[in-house]
Amino acid sequence: MKTIPKFIVAILAAAVMIVFAVTSCTKTGPVSTESSKESDTSPEQTSEAAVTVPIIGSSANRASSSDDYSPVAEATSTVTVGGVDLKSQINGVYSVKTFDGFAVRMGSDAIRALAGISGTPFVRAYDITPKKNAADFAAINGEAASVGATVLGAINVDLGQMAGGKFSSLPNTVAVPATLGVANAGGRTLAVVKVLPSGSSEIFQDSDENAMTVTFPITGGLASYAVIAY
Repeated sequence: MKTIPKFIVAILAAAVMIVFAVTSCTKTGPVSTESSKESDTSPEQTSEAAVTVPIIGSSANRASSSDDYSPVAEATSTVTVGGVDLKSQINGVYSVKTFDGFAVRMGSDAIRALAGISGTPFVRAYDITPKKNAADFAAINGEAASVGATVLGAINVDLGQMAGGKFSSLPNTVAVPATLGVANAGGRTLAVVKVLPSGSSEIFQDSDENAMTVTFPITGGLASYAVIAY
């Protein structure tokens, strides 16, 4: 009679061990692959992945924004065409591929004195297209047609200054000479159509004697400049 309780106790103990083992496996079993992938990403990694670098811009029609240029561009630009080698005299963002270089022909000190500024003169120049800048090209084509000329291409130029790490445009009363290389001039007379964000436009005649370059004034602030030939 004494062995029966011991036998029952042994059975109960074994049952308890089995229940405990099953419960432990349920709580500590292998984590699914999806859970592992999620746990590998820290909050910092998630935050970095969510950050997007702003795409520098496209202006829809008229160049009312000076942000439609490549974010990675030269600090300076050189016109090298037809025996001319002219390096721009101020730093800036140069992303001009339509022509054979773009160069500002006045130095920083002279521009400071002319504009009455203390910052560092800086220019942003980049190609524009009829698709992205339809309003500008409508004005450009109108001016070209008025003199029987052909449009060879156009750029946006924003002449300003850097001060305290920020860019600001110079007043449009400041005029500085600039040169574009035009290898495909073909011996024709060159001129430049300027179009302001307001829509007003005018034509500048080439002020140099090289048949493969065109020199014209750029003014403070943003404007489109198109080379025409006739």
